[in-house]
Amino acid sequence: MIKKAFTLLELIFVMVVIGILAAMALPKFRGLSSNAKVSSELATASTIQSALDDIHSDWIVSEGSLRWGNNKTSSDLNAKGYPKKLGECPRAFNWILKNSATLDRVWQCEAQGGKFIYRGPASNPQKGAPENGEGKPDKNDCWIYEPDTGVFRLSEGCAN
Repeated sequence: MIKKAFTLLELIFVMVVIGILAAMALPKFRGLSSNAKVSSELATASTIQSALDDIHSDWIVSEGSLRWGNNKTSSDLNAKGYPKKLGECPRAFNWILKNSATLDRVWQCEAQGGKFIYRGPASNPQKGAPENGEGKPDKNDCWIYEPDTGVFRLSEGCAN
């Protein structure tokens, strides 16, 4: 006689094996959202620094007289050829990026004593990535734009 169905024991065994496999795979998927925020923020920071370098290079080549970004002129640059700021806070990057509307919705900007502090999706104090060590943005960090040097850098442990 040919058996045409699984026994209860076989079904329970298969369910246990699936449960074990799921338990092993779950931790790998848990940090996907945070990893995406970190990757997005690092890519944006790289784009910002490239835009700053491009503006500075154009300033050098044009010997100090140029139009850049969104209808900005040399008067919006400091004496070293770097933008005085990246945007009209809270619109974080509307000076240097031609289409900054998407980033302006997810990045925060504030001026603090001549420096500008930026927080993106991973460095957002409320919804950012959990602390992850140095070199990658998390909710305890922020980005600082230093107009004197034209550097857009990650700062560890910013005050909220």
